Amino acid sequence: MSAPDAKAEALLRTMIAAGDATSAARVTYLEQIEGGWSRHSYAARVDHGDGAGEQAYIVRARPRGSTLDTDLGAEFRTFELVAGAPIPTPAVRGFEPSEDTPYDGPFFVMDRLDGHAVNVWRKRDRVALAEDWAGERGIAADLADHLAAIHRIDPAPAAGAIPVRDFQATVDHWQSVYHAARLVRDPVVEEAYNWVRRREPDPVAPCLVHGDYRIGNCLIDGGRVSGILDWELSFIGDPRFDLGYMALDYHAGKFTTPGSELLNATADRAWFHARYAEASGREVDPEVVRTFTALGALMLFAIMTTGLGVYARGETTDVRLAWGRFVLPGLRQDLAALMQW
Repeated sequence: MSAPDAKAEALLRTMIAAGDATSAARVTYLEQIEGGWSRHSYAARVDHGDGAGEQAYIVRARPRGSTLDTDLGAEFRTFELVAGAPIPTPAVRGFEPSEDTPYDGPFFVMDRLDGHAVNVWRKRDRVALAEDWAGERGIAADLADHLAAIHRIDPAPAAGAIPVRDFQATVDHWQSVYHAARLVRDPVVEEAYNWVRRREPDPVAPCLVHGDYRIGNCLIDGGRVSGILDWELSFIGDPRFDLGYMALDYHAGKFTTPGSELLNATADRAWFHARYAEASGREVDPEVVRTFTALGALMLFAIMTTGLGVYARGETTDVRLAWGRFVLPGLRQDLAALMQW
């Protein structure tokens, strides 16, 4: 059996086991989508043999040699949790936990939503987001309102399925990932961990935290956010983590040149915080957000360093993991600025 045929058969077998397909179904299209660091995604179309025509799906797989060995099953259960929430997320259609699959690891199937992904490191995409901000502000408003809606979801059903981490546990987790992956001791990073720990904010009630919330993990359709994806880093903890992480200059398109001056390339910072505060009923303290932005930079530093090690050890041929080394100087620069050095 060829690799495409094996992938198609595995997709149908998983959907049939979940009750979302029958033996009459057949895969008419299956192709890997560009992008994906610790997950690979495949676009699929399935004719269910019921006369309703083809339906579009996404297969999300965790391959060997990814940037982080995160639990795909936990991400699947998070998608199940948010399925009934007033946010645009795809329904999931079955999970295969085996490591031995044609997708080179476990995978799950979900509906494909309308829309396209935004790349903030691409100038034309930043221009489009700036035009939304200067005009209707549909994308900017949705990004704030959907984040507030995520933080209103009752996290109790997710306990036991995804990690539960308070502030110090979140710092501990990413520092341990950094220590395991670092190539050399970095004095800026080492001091940044100390700086963040000293600035522990007063606790708030734990919420469902997306963990990687940014415009690049959303779909856009007709000037609105049509999908929120990539829940692999979700946890139960301080919701202000999402606010800080999305405020990184890197997530506004900064790389070798400056990116957008807008928060996450979508909105004025004060406007976004005010919109989120109104929608969530939560006060936004810029100093607390600054602390979580530094923590977000440290998380990203740990992830990129892990990817470098995976590539250096020959565990993957994905050259993008080596490319991550070019992100690290900018993150150091951001950390120094956040600490007001």
